Amino acid sequence: MSGEVRSLDGREVIWEPQPRQYMALKCPVDELMYGGQKGGGKSDYIIMAAYEQMALADRKFRETGRRQRGRAVLFRKNLKRLDELIMRSKELFPHIDPGMAKRADCGYFEAKKRWVFTSGYVFDFDHLDGPGDHEAYQGQEITALLFDQVEEIEYDIYQYLGAQVRTKDDDMRKLLMIRCTANPGGKYAAWVKEYFVTPHKAGNKIISDVVALSRGRTKTITKAFVPARLSDNRYLDDDPAYEARLRKLPKHMQQMYLEGDWDTVVGAFFSELLVPRTHFMPSFPSPPSWEIKFGMDWGTVSPACVVFGTRDNDGNVYIIDEIYGPGVTGRLFAERFKKRLSNQKWSPSKKWEIDEMYGLLDYEAWSKKGEDGPTAAVSMINAGMRLFRANKDVKAGIEQILERLSLTDNAPKMYIFEDRCPNLCRELKTIAADPREPDRYDTDGSDHSIDALRYLLIDWPIGTKPEKDDKGDRDVERWLELSRRNENKRSPETSTGYD
Repeated sequence: MSGEVRSLDGREVIWEPQPRQYMALKCPVDELMYGGQKGGGKSDYIIMAAYEQMALADRKFRETGRRQRGRAVLFRKNLKRLDELIMRSKELFPHIDPGMAKRADCGYFEAKKRWVFTSGYVFDFDHLDGPGDHEAYQGQEITALLFDQVEEIEYDIYQYLGAQVRTKDDDMRKLLMIRCTANPGGKYAAWVKEYFVTPHKAGNKIISDVVALSRGRTKTITKAFVPARLSDNRYLDDDPAYEARLRKLPKHMQQMYLEGDWDTVVGAFFSELLVPRTHFMPSFPSPPSWEIKFGMDWGTVSPACVVFGTRDNDGNVYIIDEIYGPGVTGRLFAERFKKRLSNQKWSPSKKWEIDEMYGLLDYEAWSKKGEDGPTAAVSMINAGMRLFRANKDVKAGIEQILERLSLTDNAPKMYIFEDRCPNLCRELKTIAADPREPDRYDTDGSDHSIDALRYLLIDWPIGTKPEKDDKGDRDVERWLELSRRNENKRSPETSTGYD
């Protein structure tokens, strides 16, 4: 089968993909990452990734005379780095759709960085420089979500934007896609490796995940990784100067950019101590006599995270479950919390109730920040959750994590249930060191679960064991009552929570 891409009227060959690009273009999955070595042709691939959607919209427009739905958005972390991609689109798109030159409402609009095709299909360029830029896409309809150099973008932002991929057009729905390019070594390359590369290395060409839906339905989500190599690009492979420049880079950079080595994770904070096959384990029933409590990091639009932990009689901690997602409001999150408790699978012989545990919550949830009504924390307390302010001493909390990850006689002092805590496992594997303070992890990265873990562990310091009587719980009740007296105004919730 020819891989050539023709103009939408079929008259002219516009672009011919190279074999790996063609493989990535034709791979029938929901999510795909194309990348690895530098020089593998990633820019052309990501520009052309939505071609089949463009062609579908054009065909339906010709058949019906009606402008069509369909929108691609190509993101890059930095606005300036979009220039090369926009320039390449100007070389390709006018030839793909020669009809756009005949309409004043079609073509490229610089102010919006937007192409409008004759069919009505839209192709936007945008950046994610600011911490909340992705939130502008809440509720918008994207049919082709594209990322160039996705290793520069946080996992949470990738997931947030992925939730906007949808359409009301039944034909276009069959072509919905998320497509990315990446190289090893970027700030967030570790999650890209964990999400796309590691399953591929395990021998899975297409990875399938069956997701349970409402009313007993299921949906299979698929993803794939297509490695890109310099040798795949016949234009650069014939240029010895390009490879020579890469050969002059430091060894670890050569491994990443010339060999496409995703195992070279530069600056992963916990990498020296973390042994996934030791620290991460399948869940097992928790003995009913073990105490359970939780740490909680608050977020309204950014994720709120709860990690539930328990301790054995020797003081070893087990992280047995998590809740992860936007908090929205304290009241709504409390409902989600109670639902998780009602569906808990922690023990076949006991179901822990909401008044049998308490949690350590970060200070931000207690802050009004000039808003009226109770704080998110007070709203959760009103709904029955037992909460106290967490100790936010970052260095002390990190010390507790490092102490528990450290192996003594090949055994750690903390185990994490991998099947129930995927976000905590991911963050521990991928969080980078802070470039300004190497003894801390990068708090600009995806760290919501790790923060929640910090709050929990600092309340269970290393070397302590469970009490044999209930004195501690009576103290908790006194502290809780004091907290309610000081904080709770018991007025209706009017805010949406606080970051």
